[in-house]
Amino acid sequence: MLSFNICISLFPIFPPILINDNLAEQIHTLCNAWLNDYAPFGGACPNDWKLTPLSSFAQFISGYSYKGAELQDSSIAMATIKNFDRKGGFKLDGYKEIVPSSKLKPEHHATLFDTLVAHTDLTQNAEVIGNAEPVLSLSGYQDIIFSMDVVKVLPKHPQVSQFLIAALLQTQQFKSHCLGYVNGTTVLHLSKKALPEYSLMMPKDFSILKPLDDAVSVLYQKMASIIEENVQLAKLRDSLLPKFMSGEINVSDLDI
Repeated sequence: MLSFNICISLFPIFPPILINDNLAEQIHTLCNAWLNDYAPFGGACPNDWKLTPLSSFAQFISGYSYKGAELQDSSIAMATIKNFDRKGGFKLDGYKEIVPSSKLKPEHHATLFDTLVAHTDLTQNAEVIGNAEPVLSLSGYQDIIFSMDVVKVLPKHPQVSQFLIAALLQTQQFKSHCLGYVNGTTVLHLSKKALPEYSLMMPKDFSILKPLDDAVSVLYQKMASIIEENVQLAKLRDSLLPKFMSGEINVSDLDI
């Protein structure tokens, strides 16, 4: 019978984190070059750029208030603060399966590439609160909703994509801003004023940012593609491994 280690070696699941960390760093570098160093504009902020509130080009949607009895085996998953890694990143194993009640509203659904911001934190060092993460995988679920501990940020300007929104919020500048709006002791909460009052230097004509928007869009989509490939490989491994172990599939003749 094929050994367990050999079975695993037939279907290695490569951690996408290193590749995606590199892609995320590219996004950060691009945004810094455009929005802080003004590299495409000769290294100086153009005269027609101004301090612009996030609320002028984005909208904020609060999450679903659920009851514990709704947490049941389901093809629907709910994103919560458990999805937010303390070191940054979105954890797919943080999803909670749920059968939501009739109180669920259409705006409580999250689709691929929607940006979620943690509004509650159980860590005393505020490691999670204010973190912004785009949804890069549905992890095999038919539908994703998000809890009341999370706020969804969507673009409301036709020349600003959901990808650019994610890139603008995944910065230390945004995180630092949010930390100034935290209250609470045992459980930390982010003030509802934090997102609307966040401002950054932006051009009057958002179409100027299209090259940046296009570039980060490609990078985020690549990150999602890598995660999805890994999810599918994991499913294939988990379905075939028991058959290898039971001898239902015999690969003893393979030259390994």
